[in-house]
Amino acid sequence: MDINKIFGSFNSSSKDDNDGFSEMNFLTPTSKIPEENHPRYYVKMFTKLVHNYTTYNKQLIRFFGSSDPELNTREIEETGELMLYGRAYEYIIQIDIQDKYHIKVLFEEANEKLEEALNKSIRYFEVEEEYEKCAVLKKYLDFLNFPS
Repeated sequence: MDINKIFGSFNSSSKDDNDGFSEMNFLTPTSKIPEENHPRYYVKMFTKLVHNYTTYNKQLIRFFGSSDPELNTREIEETGELMLYGRAYEYIIQIDIQDKYHIKVLFEEANEKLEEALNKSIRYFEVEEEYEKCAVLKKYLDFLNFPS
């Protein structure tokens, strides 16, 4: 079995160059992979996590509660919130409002959903008495001139 012939069969180039195998075609992705170390990714993930959790939380808890009536759904809900808001917070603090590029991206992504996600996160951390996190999130709200 010749590996070059196997990969060569997927290549659109002519057979006379390099046994039909083009390393560049094999290594070049066909679809764009999202950049996970990019400020836009961090802002979008923060917003998406908070909004998706808010949207699907009640449905998920109802599902677990109906499948096992003895299950403590309140405990599941509290654990889910703890994990969600903690993870979302880790995304948003990656945005450095001292970095010009981060600032540019943050303002490009600023919308009602981001404002709502920041406010919901602040309310969650207030209840949990994690005021340091509230202060950090408030800094983003103020920086974007969102009313609090």
